[in-house]
Amino acid sequence: MERELHAKIISRNANSEEVCASAARISTTAGDAHEIFERAGGNPKNRGLIEKVLASGHKSLIEHAVFTIALRDVSVFVEQFLIECRLASFTVKSRRYVDFSHLGYYIPPELEGEDLDRYRRYMNGLFEAYGELLEAGVPREDARFLLPYAFHSNFYCTLNARELGHLLCEIRYGRGRDIPELQCLAEELTKQLETQFPCLLPEIRPVSGNLTAVEAHPLRCSAQAPVYLSRQKAGTVALLNVPTEPGKLLEAAWRTQYPGGGVPFSLEALLESSRPRELEQLAYTFTVSNISLSGLTHLVRHRMQSIVVPSIQSVDHSKFILPDSIAADPARLERYQRAVEAAHAQALRLHEHPSLEKYHYYFALSGNLMDVMTTMNARELQWFIRLRCCNRAQWEIREIAVELLRQLRPGFPALFGRFGPSCFASGRCPEGRLSCGQLEEVVERFRALS
Repeated sequence: MERELHAKIISRNANSEEVCASAARISTTAGDAHEIFERAGGNPKNRGLIEKVLASGHKSLIEHAVFTIALRDVSVFVEQFLIECRLASFTVKSRRYVDFSHLGYYIPPELEGEDLDRYRRYMNGLFEAYGELLEAGVPREDARFLLPYAFHSNFYCTLNARELGHLLCEIRYGRGRDIPELQCLAEELTKQLETQFPCLLPEIRPVSGNLTAVEAHPLRCSAQAPVYLSRQKAGTVALLNVPTEPGKLLEAAWRTQYPGGGVPFSLEALLESSRPRELEQLAYTFTVSNISLSGLTHLVRHRMQSIVVPSIQSVDHSKFILPDSIAADPARLERYQRAVEAAHAQALRLHEHPSLEKYHYYFALSGNLMDVMTTMNARELQWFIRLRCCNRAQWEIREIAVELLRQLRPGFPALFGRFGPSCFASGRCPEGRLSCGQLEEVVERFRALS
């Protein structure tokens, strides 16, 4: 089932070195932007200039170099590590729509003998159970809760050179330093940079010459038997911090945007604006307790937030989500619980196998649960709620979004009373032929939400 992991730079902007060298010269060199770029073409001093400016601490110039990386058959654990880069863009193969039965999983190269056999049996058993649930009619978005965090992910990542350098430093000297799979990816990317953008290489080093401390993440199993949480108990939202006078903040931001009072303030005008930057002045902090690792992927892909996510290495192997599509059918429930109980029993015994225990994060299931905390401004909340309250959204993240909106409305009903899925907020459904066909019912439900 395993294939060689691979991270390949498949695209970068043309003349990236000349562009960055031009950016280094623009503030101190005579001539306009076009002339400076023309003179940079073929200039042998470009690379040295870039490295000199970077060494002086001015890093923004390399933000003009942009790379797209294709990641093939890396573990979903690696996907989660990378996707936390807030200044990168990701497009991931969906576990809601694609059958992952035969897409394989990552195997640490050092495993051999009985440890390798035990690892394979564990992973194969979960993939087998996943396939059986699909055959029994369980939706892919629910069967995926059995997929172990070693399963292969494929995705694209686009980021600028400054963020790429930060990511490689974080892998080599920070949180990823003890993850062999990440080290292999960093080595592959560094080798490609040697020919494609070598001026970044001096930036891939420890800060101040010191290695960042790596936090220990021992295996966590808090219970001797699996603990199942239904969809009603998982994904609990708690709103922690809100602006004290949000209406006044919005009006002050509006007055700043339109000085002189020529444009009167109103929420209607603000929300109809194509650039409602005023909403970004309102910050809301909330926690989500017991969100599944699968559900977490839907939350973290929203880039404009400040989110605190524990490492997957610290996940509790004893806590599992139980979706309705499985709980309601005795045969499906028996198969799901049998797979979960077998996985949990193996996790409890990992300490007997040190070579496996250090890779315990690959033994986590997509249905394991954790707590996260995040802060979003009202503009991002508007987008998050519009997308995630839609009937087409995955049910776990949809219920989180609906509950969050329910808690936001009492504090500022004039604003959040207008928030909801697209059909409610704008009166139209953008899903086309994929529409749920229940526009009137959905609109009425969100009018009455309290």
